[in-house]
Amino acid sequence: MNKDKRAQEQFEEFKKNFLSIQKKYDEKINELSIIKEMNNTMQQIDFIDQDLIWIRHLECLKKYKGLAAAALYFAPDNEIKKDHFFHTKIGETFNLTAIKHLPFFKSLLGEKTNVLIASLKDVEKELSKQDTAYTHLFSDEDYAFYGQSIRSKGKVIAILMLFGRDNSMFESSHFLFYNVVCDHLHNSMVFLRLYYGKLNEEKQMIQLSRFFSKNVIGEIFKKGKLRLGGEKKLAAVIFVDLNGFTSFSENMEPEEVVILLNHFFSRMIPLIFKNKGTLDKLLGDGILAVFGTPLEDPDSCLNAVRTALEMFSVLHDLNREIKKTFRQLQMSVGINYGELVAGFMGSEAHLNYTVVGDTVNMAQRIESLAGSNQILVSSAVWKQIKPHVDSLENLKGVTRLDHVKLKGKEKRVCLFQLEPQYS
Repeated sequence: MNKDKRAQEQFEEFKKNFLSIQKKYDEKINELSIIKEMNNTMQQIDFIDQDLIWIRHLECLKKYKGLAAAALYFAPDNEIKKDHFFHTKIGETFNLTAIKHLPFFKSLLGEKTNVLIASLKDVEKELSKQDTAYTHLFSDEDYAFYGQSIRSKGKVIAILMLFGRDNSMFESSHFLFYNVVCDHLHNSMVFLRLYYGKLNEEKQMIQLSRFFSKNVIGEIFKKGKLRLGGEKKLAAVIFVDLNGFTSFSENMEPEEVVILLNHFFSRMIPLIFKNKGTLDKLLGDGILAVFGTPLEDPDSCLNAVRTALEMFSVLHDLNREIKKTFRQLQMSVGINYGELVAGFMGSEAHLNYTVVGDTVNMAQRIESLAGSNQILVSSAVWKQIKPHVDSLENLKGVTRLDHVKLKGKEKRVCLFQLEPQYS
């Protein structure tokens, strides 16, 4: 009899241990299912829809762990200017945003890694004794609360918040799993920030390619994030204009005008980039470019003049190509050098790089005085290029023009006419 009793006790002990192991095994399977589904969420949902990504993560936790609710708080930083919450459905009268003002939540933003609250109602009662504003802070239902901070480089970037019907859902044996969940969330956040950072960088590179060569773009990004605003620069400004193009194009079909201008611009713009220049803008049938900004260039004037001379050489070749289809194109160029303000204007989503100032205005007025197939430069430009004139290709000669009247200028100025080889 004693033997049978002992055998029964051993069986019960074995059964108890087996069920305990089975329970732990089931819990591990359950936890692995959560991590697997979270990973699938990252693969299945378009990264553009970040809100849905985080909501699905929280719904997954709620479903598999039998939680009343789950929430994710994102702290503000350089990328995210304002804090915000993602959450599954919580009680209708539950004030989730109020949690961030409570002492236990603030401790998670500080030194504490995790916090376990057995009853939010008890917290509410204690706080309402000190301040009636805390009365009815949470819903009529009571919840146990577990919060864990998610850190990157020692700084809190988010807080995972879990709400349970009772305290049993947050036993210490579960903490290791929540560490794994927070690690996964951390990795997902870092990945998405890198993804969006790269996406934004590529978008900006596409925008910048309108103004700069690839080398210049690379140097700009090395210096850090693009910022709106201007700064004073010493630079050479070049205005290029197709002479008489408006009247010339009146007898052409609109499609033909576009084709011809595209022929012209597609040949001229690469010359600007080749010589370290920046394309400010296209002006109908003209071009405004600048040399010496955003990157400083001690040879900015020389590169501007070299570009102008190469443009006339290329225009000569273009005219030979189109002579059976279109009339011959003629061009004038004005170049000035001096201080101006250059920078990114518009918005961070729609950047425009431009230059403003008297130096720019004067370059345009100099160009307006240039005849067909002429290059006019200011005395400031001539001073910079004079020692290097012999090294310039496609330059036939130079003529000094004294006492030239410029619109808007009281004093007459000295200009220099550069005669290109192909004029």
